[in-house]
Amino acid sequence: MDSLARRFDAKPDRDLVLCEHRGIAYQADMRAKRVRYDAAYFDKVHAYEGTAIARAVNAGRIALMDRYLADSAQVLDYGAGTGDFVRTARRSGFLMKGFEVLPQAATCLKKEDLFAWDVNTFDAVTLWDVIEHLQDPEIVLRAVRKVAHIFASVPVFDDLKAIRASKHYRPGEHLYYWTAQGFIDWMALYGFRLLEQSAHETDAGREGIAAFAFVRDLADYHDHLAAYQQMHATSFYGASASELHLDDVARIVRTAKPRSIIDYGCGRSDLVTHFWRDGERRIARYDPAIPRFQPMPEGEFDLALCMDVLEHVPMASVDRVLGEVRRKSDSAFFTISTKPSRAKLPDGRNAHVTLLRPTEWMRWLAEIFGSVKALPSKWEHELMIAAGRLTSHIY
Repeated sequence: MDSLARRFDAKPDRDLVLCEHRGIAYQADMRAKRVRYDAAYFDKVHAYEGTAIARAVNAGRIALMDRYLADSAQVLDYGAGTGDFVRTARRSGFLMKGFEVLPQAATCLKKEDLFAWDVNTFDAVTLWDVIEHLQDPEIVLRAVRKVAHIFASVPVFDDLKAIRASKHYRPGEHLYYWTAQGFIDWMALYGFRLLEQSAHETDAGREGIAAFAFVRDLADYHDHLAAYQQMHATSFYGASASELHLDDVARIVRTAKPRSIIDYGCGRSDLVTHFWRDGERRIARYDPAIPRFQPMPEGEFDLALCMDVLEHVPMASVDRVLGEVRRKSDSAFFTISTKPSRAKLPDGRNAHVTLLRPTEWMRWLAEIFGSVKALPSKWEHELMIAAGRLTSHIY
């Protein structure tokens, strides 16, 4: 199951789960009625290839790739079917190889020295009629290297509630469904920027199929870190936690009585220093964007503070950050904004890059820390959440 799609609020709809506000739906039980990708499936794919529609579709795919790829680009057709597109693309001048789980296809590609599997070594990856079949599509998406391209075709829906009326509703075979915008937005979560949405597949006679060209050049964790390093080096940024949250944290500290506290993502704030108690309490500050706070403090702590941090982290990297917080403490206090920031990143984007609903954040934190409790906040847009062992101190 895709780790980001499952974070969104959703409603069960019999065998499907609908995330209508995100334009994504998926099969509730990914293992149910799974199609076997065997010789019979190979024969079904083979019967389609060579038809007038297939030739027109391939021509459109070649033209789409040709608009964005250099002549020397190395391209992997991931989910290559019988290998027909690999051969077609090579005849058109592309340096193309293919990956396929169908045993017959894999054997043929290997005999022709056209088989490859390491997505990260290619300049571009094609995923024609593939992503909707993958139980964990992020395995492929995360492996695509920076500034590489993806070309994909998927069924798209104007209304996710109409999935079952479509011929593309195939339980056990199609595990994900999207609106066109939902697919574009979901790909952006993994760092892919839309270059083009093409109608060539529907023009060729394929009902409800859209094609897309993407490049992986959206900011990732390291790009955001570099942006904050620049901001901290050129301005006094990120110092408001004491002003905004000192009273709230003081109540937590008085209640939980931690012997040690780490402020994860402290910025320029001196918040945690207010609880030093003349050396009685061990305190530490960590922020990877500020040189003197970059080393991760050693050991574990009785309490971790993570104040106004998570909304600044790209969604695909939130698990990384939460994992680091959890390794420092099994008792944590979070504040999270759920609206856009007044601050802008150096490239002009809003500083709050991950905006989720309160229920979505609560579920995510509960998965990492085991238990969570929402606390009253002075601001409607901000969540205050006690997580893990800290909840046993909150009444």
